[in-house]
Amino acid sequence: MKLTRRNLMLGAMGSAAMLSFPGRGHAQDSFNFITPFTLSLAFAPVIYADAAGYYAEEGLAMNLQAGKGAALAAQMTIARQMDAGRTGGTNYIVSRVNNDAPLISIATIAQRSPFFVLSSKENPVKTIADLEGRTVGMATLGGSMEGTLDLMMTGAGASPDTVNKVKVADSAASFALIEAGRAGAFLGNTSSMIIASSARDDVEVMPIDDGMPGQVYVARPDEIAENPNKFISFLRATHRAAAEIVDAEDLTPILAKIGEKHDVTGLNNTETAQKDLHTNAQNWASKGKENILRNVPEVWERAVGLLADAKLIDKAVPASELYTNNLLDQALKA
Repeated sequence: MKLTRRNLMLGAMGSAAMLSFPGRGHAQDSFNFITPFTLSLAFAPVIYADAAGYYAEEGLAMNLQAGKGAALAAQMTIARQMDAGRTGGTNYIVSRVNNDAPLISIATIAQRSPFFVLSSKENPVKTIADLEGRTVGMATLGGSMEGTLDLMMTGAGASPDTVNKVKVADSAASFALIEAGRAGAFLGNTSSMIIASSARDDVEVMPIDDGMPGQVYVARPDEIAENPNKFISFLRATHRAAAEIVDAEDLTPILAKIGEKHDVTGLNNTETAQKDLHTNAQNWASKGKENILRNVPEVWERAVGLLADAKLIDKAVPASELYTNNLLDQALKA
């Protein structure tokens, strides 16, 4: 399947006169969305938009599913079992270029990597090269975490093949594996990092900045073409929620609203939950509030170059073929 931005624009947006923007009171469309893992505050834009009724106001009946890895989230979307899913930017680009995956990024939610390397202060990881020869726990193998690790190590002149990668739960509890000697480090997301470092004082935290779009929302171009309004409505409600969280001085009401509808990891400790949500929100707005959910062209251009240089993609492709901002632009006009 040859995906280009031009094809997407012709298919999904070419007939602008046919676009109507759903509003309050319209019949609802179902929208199925899958997160990579168990619901956590890392996924707050969609969780809060659902709990606050923003999707319902847009005429969407939201069905949120918790996945078992970023790769599976993409696969479920490809298989049309989900309308859209969240997956890693690196994972998506590699799959799209090397395997011609029938997907396109409709938004970037995490503008930089949401992952951190956690290790013990007794045997800390200070640089990515320090992972050589270690056992590293991560939530999935073959997904965005492993792709990020491989890219970072290759860029540092280290060999990913020297790392013993093991699958563990993406939670603060997995840090105990380091203490038990079963893992030399743990690759976790923002939420698991905040919870682990808040609960104990022996956690060494190393942020990851691989130069890639951290986490993206992907969908099938043919599904977008069939009902573009549904995706525009999804992005409008999600942007509303994300921007509200970013701007909030007090996150307590937002956390309370989330807890009314969804069982989310980490909500039981209000102080830690606020820190968790605030840290995630900083990532969403790290390229400027005006770029919340936007696929930033400069980031994508650099990402393609980095992956091509690391030989993780088979060829360099025009970055603009991998994403569209047209749906978001339509959403923000209304």
